[in-house]
Amino acid sequence: MLMLTLLLPGSAALAADQADIEIVKPITDKKAEYVEGEVLVRFKEHISAAEATDSLKGLGANSIKYYDQIGVHRVRLPQGMKVKEALKHFSSDKNVKYAEPNYIVEALPTTPDDPSFSLLWGLDNTGQTGGTADADIDAPEAWDITTGSSSVVVAVIDEGVDYNHEDLAANMWINPGEVLDGNDTDGNGYIDDIYGWDFYNDDNTVFDPADGDDHGTHVSGTIGAEGDNGVGVVGVNWQVNIMVLKFLGPFGGSNADAIEALEYVIMMKNPPYNINVKITSNSWGGGGFSQALYDAIEAARDADILFIAAAGNASTDNDRFPSYPATYDLENIIAVTATDDDDAQYYNWGSLTVDVAAPGRSILSTTPGNTYTSWGRYFYGNPPCIGRGGSHLRRTSRLQLSAGEKDDTEFR
Repeated sequence: MLMLTLLLPGSAALAADQADIEIVKPITDKKAEYVEGEVLVRFKEHISAAEATDSLKGLGANSIKYYDQIGVHRVRLPQGMKVKEALKHFSSDKNVKYAEPNYIVEALPTTPDDPSFSLLWGLDNTGQTGGTADADIDAPEAWDITTGSSSVVVAVIDEGVDYNHEDLAANMWINPGEVLDGNDTDGNGYIDDIYGWDFYNDDNTVFDPADGDDHGTHVSGTIGAEGDNGVGVVGVNWQVNIMVLKFLGPFGGSNADAIEALEYVIMMKNPPYNINVKITSNSWGGGGFSQALYDAIEAARDADILFIAAAGNASTDNDRFPSYPATYDLENIIAVTATDDDDAQYYNWGSLTVDVAAPGRSILSTTPGNTYTSWGRYFYGNPPCIGRGGSHLRRTSRLQLSAGEKDDTEFR
């Protein structure tokens, strides 16, 4: 399936010197919310760090975070300066490759002995919910081949996850180079990142009951609740390692924090850490087109990391009305929509921009405090698709994106 190349008003590169200058994308998504007082800025490759700092100081701004995988600064504006005013300034700076708002995004909604397996119609639909038999992902048939592997790491970029949940604890990723001692043992810049990192609160507590963290816990259970353990439910993968990268909180999350989460994944996959993370779960969306987020997902592609993205829950055509990040034209993105227990598709669609559908309504899974809840109010096609991807990676040691004409790139 070919991804649609989107041409938005104002999205083309314009410049006094069009061979070299790329000017700021205007805010074209009027309904998109963003963090006031911040912008994301990428300077041109030939601009030194000192020159970039001087440019920001000239505006009275400063860089509060630098994302080295994509060369983007998270910039805090001087008090009283509006985002639109800052973007207008950067549009006239010939040293700037692009600048944009820091958009806000939000969460979108084998036969084991696990007692609630019979309720998981998305894995094995016998008509138990009144729907159509076999409107499922044929999980038992897949489990005849593999039930997953603890050698595969899935990064859940979402809310936090209750890592002590009875059905998740055995399948949580634990950083092999880190010791819980108040020091950055592995030298990756994050202190005590045992299970991952909380970019929303900027600390290592990847589960915060005060924040809820229901969505991240629920997603994780569908991907990898422990199988055949006589407890609760079962994930698509009976065995897997779930890395928690929390960037969503009670009020959503920012693109800047999503970018930092992706940079963490890329860093941990590469030497000297060499963590076998090949898939990221991204059941969230919103905001406008972000070149910085696009660049971060592209960097993940270059590191052979898949980006499984929710197609959206607005019940609109993504070919006509893009839903980000699912609609970015990148080979490592798999855009997933949802089906119900009658195999009827709902939520967003798009013949060119949506790649696959998976069960996503009334899904029973793990929730904080050793509880289990059936959800249908969020977009929920991603986790079953991610689970199948994880199992396939285990069986073949590669996942080839060769659906139709989309791409023949192999992610090893």
